[in-house]
Amino acid sequence: MTHMPLKLDTLPTRRDEAWKWTDVRGRVDESAAGLSVAGLPKFTLPEGVTISEVETDDLDTDSAMAKLARNFGGKVWTIAVPEGFSSETPLIIEGLNRGHIRIRIDIAKGASLSVIEHHAGDAGGFVNIDMTVTLKAEASFDRTIVHSDPADCVRIATAHITAWNDAKVTQHALSFGGALSRIETRLAGMGKHIEATLNGAYLLDDKRHCDMTSYIDLAVPDCTIRQAVKGVVTDKSRGVFQGKFHVRRPAQHTDAEMRHDALMLSDTSEIRSKPELEIYADDVACAHGNTIGQLDESALFYMRQRGIGLAEARALLTEAFVADVFDDMDDEELRESLLVKIREWLE
Repeated sequence: MTHMPLKLDTLPTRRDEAWKWTDVRGRVDESAAGLSVAGLPKFTLPEGVTISEVETDDLDTDSAMAKLARNFGGKVWTIAVPEGFSSETPLIIEGLNRGHIRIRIDIAKGASLSVIEHHAGDAGGFVNIDMTVTLKAEASFDRTIVHSDPADCVRIATAHITAWNDAKVTQHALSFGGALSRIETRLAGMGKHIEATLNGAYLLDDKRHCDMTSYIDLAVPDCTIRQAVKGVVTDKSRGVFQGKFHVRRPAQHTDAEMRHDALMLSDTSEIRSKPELEIYADDVACAHGNTIGQLDESALFYMRQRGIGLAEARALLTEAFVADVFDDMDDEELRESLLVKIREWLE
């Protein structure tokens, strides 16, 4: 199917409240590779999980980027996880390097799926990923995102997750940004006793940009949500965090906590943060916190007094600051691989 070229004025701009710190239109030009074509992801499937290309229009189309994915992304890569499925082998998604990509993951009752996504774009590329995940009762979804784009790549990756009774969602994201990037997670709690952990970290240098946005919409009681995002920015980079808990009237006994903490390692770097609570239920325990600061000078002094060089001391303190958002990962080998990437960035 042939499409007309994407019109740049259809991209979100700073005039859109939800995108005021992530001006997609301002960072994309007509020469961007993948602007008006479908992407071609690569999937490595655990045995027992199937994939097919499906022609469908029933996916979320409320947002501007979802509409563009629908118009240019072609068929939907649809992954089916059968009832009761469990495997130590994760689903690996790669090849997310350019174009518009639509993915749907259906996790049946009592099934458990781990997913590792490698986001590494082409130089001068444009990537728009729209993912829809449905968890039936008692299902679990463990998602790990590793994002490292070239300095001139623009990436928008949006996940719409719907969870039913007793479902469990775990997400860990590590981003090194790009020319402009946004990792957005939208979770709809539709069943009781949902548990969700949504943790992440961004480490940015040069003029890189990363936006971690989340929207948690709870419409049922007895859900537990934990979110912790850490950020480190230096040079002229920009980090953005936007998080919102929307607790509707029926969602009594919600237990939800959100934190964003960031380090600014240069006077020219920038952090924009907007944690929000919108609560209509009256029997809940919800909280949010936000801090932005610099490395502890007294800790640096203490370490230097014991023979540790300044650069090494700064690196050790920064790693300790970021690493704890990955402490609860079950896969120790995967966790260590993320810590290695953090150390490499700090060198």
